Amino acid sequence: MQGPFDDRTVSRLADTLGVREADLGESARSVQNAIADYPGVSVDGLVYEWRQAFADDPVVEQSPTAWVLRVPERVWRDVTNRAGVRDDVEPALRALHGTETPADVGETEPKDAERVTLVLSRVE
Repeated sequence: MQGPFDDRTVSRLADTLGVREADLGESARSVQNAIADYPGVSVDGLVYEWRQAFADDPVVEQSPTAWVLRVPERVWRDVTNRAGVRDDVEPALRALHGTETPADVGETEPKDAERVTLVLSRVE
C-alpha cells in the first residue's frame, strides 16, 4: 500500500508517466508521513483546521479510511516540500492524487481557484 493508493494504481501510473514505481510509491508514503508528523495534530485534526481556515471547504469526499481534499496550490507545495518529494517525481505524484478527484468537482469550484487533489489516509 502506497499511502491511500493501492499498488496497482501506483504501478499503472508510474508506467504511464515514465517514472520509477519505487520513486512514486515512496513519494506517496512520504506525503502521508509528513501529514501524520505535523506537530501537535492528527490527520483528522489537520483536515479540521484546513476546513476552518479556508473560505471553501477542501473536503470533497471522505470515508472511514481516507480524506479526498481539494487544497490550494500553496498547501500542496508545503506538503510536498515537507515530504521531500523530488521535482522530477512531483508531476506523477500530483497525477496519482488526481486519480481520486471526483468527476464533477470542477463544477463546484470557483473558476479562478487553483486547487490540487490531496488524498490522505485516516488510518494512522
